[in-house]
Amino acid sequence: MNKLVKTFENNKFTLLVSITRNDVELARIAQEAGADAVKVHINCAHFASGTNFGTWQQEEDNILKIRQALNIPLGIVLGAEEQPSPDDIDEIRQVGFDFWDLFAHHTVPCYFDWDDMGHMVAVNSTWTPKFVENLIPQGVDVIESSIIPQTNYRSRLTAADVSQYAQLVEASSVPIIVPTQKAVRPEEVKHLYRAGVCGIAIGAVVTGLGTEHLRDTVSAFRKAIDEL
Repeated sequence: MNKLVKTFENNKFTLLVSITRNDVELARIAQEAGADAVKVHINCAHFASGTNFGTWQQEEDNILKIRQALNIPLGIVLGAEEQPSPDDIDEIRQVGFDFWDLFAHHTVPCYFDWDDMGHMVAVNSTWTPKFVENLIPQGVDVIESSIIPQTNYRSRLTAADVSQYAQLVEASSVPIIVPTQKAVRPEEVKHLYRAGVCGIAIGAVVTGLGTEHLRDTVSAFRKAIDEL
Protein backbone atom coordinates (compact mmCIF):
# COMPACT_ATOMS: atom_id res chain seq x y z
CA MET A 1 0.00 0.00 0.00
CA ASN A 2 1.46 3.39 -1.00
CA LYS A 3 1.88 6.26 1.46
CA LEU A 4 -0.87 8.33 -0.14
CA VAL A 5 -3.46 5.64 0.49
CA LYS A 6 -2.11 5.04 4.00
CA THR A 7 -2.36 8.74 4.79
CA PHE A 8 -6.04 8.82 3.93
CA GLU A 9 -6.75 5.54 5.69
CA ASN A 10 -4.96 6.62 8.87
CA ASN A 11 -6.44 10.13 9.13
CA LYS A 12 -9.98 11.13 9.90
CA PHE A 13 -9.46 14.10 7.58
CA THR A 14 -6.21 14.78 5.72
CA LEU A 15 -4.47 18.17 5.54
CA LEU A 16 -2.36 18.62 2.41
CA VAL A 17 -0.46 21.86 1.77
CA SER A 18 0.21 22.92 -1.80
CA ILE A 19 3.18 25.26 -1.42
CA THR A 20 3.19 28.29 -3.69
CA ARG A 21 6.88 28.02 -4.56
CA ASN A 22 9.24 25.07 -4.53
CA ASP A 23 10.90 26.51 -1.46
CA VAL A 24 12.24 24.43 1.40
CA GLU A 25 11.28 27.06 3.99
CA LEU A 26 7.64 26.91 2.93
CA ALA A 27 7.69 23.12 3.08
CA ARG A 28 9.27 23.10 6.55
CA ILE A 29 6.73 25.58 7.89
CA ALA A 30 3.87 23.50 6.50
CA GLN A 31 5.20 20.37 8.17
CA GLU A 32 5.90 22.08 11.49
CA ALA A 33 2.41 23.62 11.53
CA GLY A 34 0.68 20.28 11.10
CA ALA A 35 0.43 19.31 7.44
CA ASP A 36 -0.10 15.62 6.75
CA ALA A 37 1.46 15.96 3.28
CA VAL A 38 3.01 18.58 1.00
CA LYS A 39 2.79 19.05 -2.76
CA VAL A 40 5.27 20.68 -5.18
CA HIS A 41 4.87 21.54 -8.88
CA ILE A 42 6.74 21.53 -12.18
CA ASN A 43 5.87 22.38 -15.79
CA CYS A 44 2.81 24.52 -15.11
CA ALA A 45 1.37 27.94 -14.53
CA HIS A 46 -0.58 27.84 -11.27
CA PHE A 47 -3.67 30.01 -11.68
CA ALA A 48 -4.48 30.52 -8.00
CA SER A 49 -0.98 31.65 -7.03
CA GLY A 50 0.02 33.30 -10.30
CA THR A 51 3.23 31.27 -10.12
CA ASN A 52 4.99 29.78 -13.11
CA PHE A 53 6.76 26.55 -12.21
CA GLY A 54 9.69 25.55 -14.40
CA THR A 55 10.85 22.24 -15.76
CA TRP A 56 12.26 19.44 -13.64
CA GLN A 57 15.77 20.59 -14.49
CA GLN A 58 14.94 24.13 -13.34
CA GLU A 59 13.17 23.11 -10.14
CA GLU A 60 15.16 20.00 -9.22
CA ASP A 61 17.62 21.51 -6.73
CA ASN A 62 14.90 23.15 -4.65
CA ILE A 63 12.66 20.09 -4.75
CA LEU A 64 15.48 17.80 -3.63
CA LYS A 65 16.04 20.08 -0.63
CA ILE A 66 12.36 19.78 0.19
CA ARG A 67 12.45 15.98 -0.07
CA GLN A 68 15.40 15.85 2.31
CA ALA A 69 13.74 18.21 4.80
CA LEU A 70 10.39 16.45 5.13
CA ASN A 71 9.36 13.30 6.94
CA ILE A 72 5.75 13.47 5.76
CA PRO A 73 4.48 12.36 2.33
CA LEU A 74 5.56 14.55 -0.58
CA GLY A 75 3.74 14.71 -3.89
CA ILE A 76 4.50 16.34 -7.22
CA VAL A 77 2.29 17.90 -9.86
CA LEU A 78 4.08 16.76 -13.00
CA GLY A 79 2.76 19.50 -15.25
CA ALA A 80 -0.16 20.45 -17.44
CA GLU A 81 -0.05 20.31 -21.24
CA GLU A 82 3.73 19.92 -20.91
CA GLN A 83 4.89 16.72 -19.23
CA PRO A 84 8.41 15.70 -18.17
CA SER A 85 10.73 14.12 -20.73
CA PRO A 86 11.51 10.40 -20.43
CA ASP A 87 14.92 11.26 -18.91
CA ASP A 88 13.29 13.59 -16.40
CA ILE A 89 10.74 10.91 -15.52
CA ASP A 90 13.57 8.50 -14.73
CA GLU A 91 15.12 11.06 -12.36
CA ILE A 92 11.80 12.00 -10.76
CA ARG A 93 11.02 8.38 -9.95
CA GLN A 94 14.34 8.02 -8.13
CA VAL A 95 13.70 10.96 -5.78
CA GLY A 96 11.23 9.16 -3.54
CA PHE A 97 8.03 11.08 -4.14
CA ASP A 98 5.07 9.49 -2.44
CA PHE A 99 2.49 10.47 -5.03
CA TRP A 100 1.88 12.38 -8.25
CA ASP A 101 -1.05 14.70 -8.91
CA LEU A 102 -2.47 15.72 -12.30
CA PHE A 103 -5.73 16.76 -13.90
CA ALA A 104 -7.33 13.79 -15.61
CA HIS A 105 -7.07 15.53 -18.98
CA HIS A 106 -3.29 15.87 -18.49
CA THR A 107 -2.64 12.40 -17.09
CA VAL A 108 -0.66 10.03 -19.27
CA PRO A 109 -2.16 6.55 -18.77
CA CYS A 110 1.23 4.90 -18.25
CA TYR A 111 1.67 6.93 -15.03
CA PHE A 112 -0.84 4.55 -13.47
CA ASP A 113 1.75 1.80 -13.88
CA TRP A 114 3.99 3.45 -11.28
CA ASP A 115 3.55 1.23 -8.24
CA ASP A 116 6.15 3.21 -6.29
CA MET A 117 3.95 6.33 -6.15
CA GLY A 118 0.32 7.03 -5.29
CA HIS A 119 -1.99 8.40 -7.98
CA MET A 120 -3.99 11.58 -7.28
CA VAL A 121 -6.14 12.72 -10.19
CA ALA A 122 -8.02 16.02 -10.35
CA VAL A 123 -11.36 16.43 -12.06
CA ASN A 124 -12.70 19.79 -13.20
CA SER A 125 -16.17 21.31 -13.58
CA THR A 126 -16.98 19.06 -16.55
CA TRP A 127 -17.00 15.89 -14.44
CA THR A 128 -19.96 13.52 -14.48
CA PRO A 129 -20.67 10.44 -12.36
CA LYS A 130 -20.09 8.21 -15.37
CA PHE A 131 -16.76 9.91 -16.08
CA VAL A 132 -15.62 9.26 -12.51
CA GLU A 133 -16.92 5.69 -12.64
CA ASN A 134 -14.79 5.01 -15.72
CA LEU A 135 -11.76 6.96 -14.48
CA ILE A 136 -11.15 5.27 -11.15
CA PRO A 137 -10.51 1.70 -12.40
CA GLN A 138 -7.56 2.97 -14.43
CA GLY A 139 -5.64 3.26 -11.16
CA VAL A 140 -6.80 6.36 -9.28
CA ASP A 141 -6.09 6.34 -5.53
CA VAL A 142 -7.49 9.78 -4.63
CA ILE A 143 -9.59 12.30 -6.56
CA GLU A 144 -8.90 16.01 -6.20
CA SER A 145 -12.18 17.88 -6.56
CA SER A 146 -11.03 20.88 -8.63
CA ILE A 147 -14.55 21.54 -9.87
CA ILE A 148 -14.81 25.30 -9.25
CA PRO A 149 -14.62 27.45 -12.41
CA GLN A 150 -11.75 29.96 -12.35
CA THR A 151 -14.23 32.84 -12.43
CA ASN A 152 -15.37 31.80 -8.95
CA TYR A 153 -11.94 31.40 -7.37
CA ARG A 154 -11.39 33.16 -4.04
CA SER A 155 -15.11 33.62 -3.34
CA ARG A 156 -16.77 32.26 -0.20
CA LEU A 157 -17.66 28.61 0.10
CA THR A 158 -21.40 28.09 -0.44
CA ALA A 159 -23.96 25.41 0.28
CA ALA A 160 -24.10 24.76 -3.45
CA ASP A 161 -20.36 24.02 -3.47
CA VAL A 162 -20.70 21.60 -0.57
CA SER A 163 -23.57 19.89 -2.38
CA GLN A 164 -21.40 19.51 -5.49
CA TYR A 165 -18.61 17.98 -3.42
CA ALA A 166 -21.11 15.61 -1.81
CA GLN A 167 -22.30 14.50 -5.26
CA LEU A 168 -18.72 13.72 -6.24
CA VAL A 169 -18.25 11.75 -3.02
CA GLU A 170 -21.34 9.70 -3.88
CA ALA A 171 -19.99 8.98 -7.36
CA SER A 172 -16.52 7.98 -6.17
CA SER A 173 -15.22 4.77 -4.65
CA VAL A 174 -11.94 6.47 -3.63
CA PRO A 175 -11.28 9.37 -1.21
CA ILE A 176 -12.11 12.92 -2.30
CA ILE A 177 -9.88 15.84 -1.36
CA VAL A 178 -11.00 19.45 -1.89
CA PRO A 179 -8.46 22.09 -2.95
CA THR A 180 -8.99 25.66 -1.78
CA GLN A 181 -10.16 27.15 -5.04
CA LYS A 182 -12.79 28.78 -2.85
CA ALA A 183 -11.74 30.80 0.20
CA VAL A 184 -12.54 28.00 2.62
CA ARG A 185 -12.23 28.96 6.27
CA PRO A 186 -10.98 26.58 8.97
CA GLU A 187 -14.36 26.58 10.70
CA GLU A 188 -15.94 25.34 7.45
CA VAL A 189 -13.91 22.12 7.38
CA LYS A 190 -16.61 20.39 9.37
CA HIS A 191 -19.11 20.98 6.55
CA LEU A 192 -16.77 19.30 4.05
CA TYR A 193 -16.32 16.42 6.46
CA ARG A 194 -20.07 16.00 6.88
CA ALA A 195 -20.38 15.90 3.08
CA GLY A 196 -18.07 12.89 3.04
CA VAL A 197 -14.92 14.67 1.86
CA CYS A 198 -11.74 13.02 3.19
CA GLY A 199 -9.31 15.94 3.12
CA ILE A 200 -8.45 19.47 2.10
CA ALA A 201 -5.53 20.74 0.02
CA ILE A 202 -4.85 24.31 1.09
CA GLY A 203 -2.93 26.63 -1.20
CA ALA A 204 -2.51 30.22 -2.31
CA VAL A 205 -6.14 31.29 -1.98
CA VAL A 206 -6.01 30.77 1.80
CA THR A 207 -2.27 30.67 2.64
CA GLY A 208 -1.08 33.67 0.63
CA LEU A 209 2.10 33.51 -1.42
CA GLY A 210 4.93 33.66 1.09
CA THR A 211 5.74 32.73 4.66
CA GLU A 212 3.88 35.58 6.38
CA HIS A 213 0.56 33.80 6.96
CA LEU A 214 1.49 30.22 6.14
CA ARG A 215 2.22 28.95 9.66
CA ASP A 216 -0.88 30.53 11.18
CA THR A 217 -3.11 29.29 8.36
CA VAL A 218 -1.86 25.70 8.43
CA SER A 219 -2.10 25.68 12.23
CA ALA A 220 -5.69 26.96 12.11
CA PHE A 221 -6.73 24.23 9.68
CA ARG A 222 -4.87 21.64 11.74
CA LYS A 223 -6.77 22.71 14.86
CA ALA A 224 -10.12 22.63 13.06
CA ILE A 225 -9.42 19.15 11.71
CA ASP A 226 -8.31 17.84 15.10
CA GLU A 227 -11.61 19.05 16.58
CA LEU A 228 -13.76 17.08 14.12
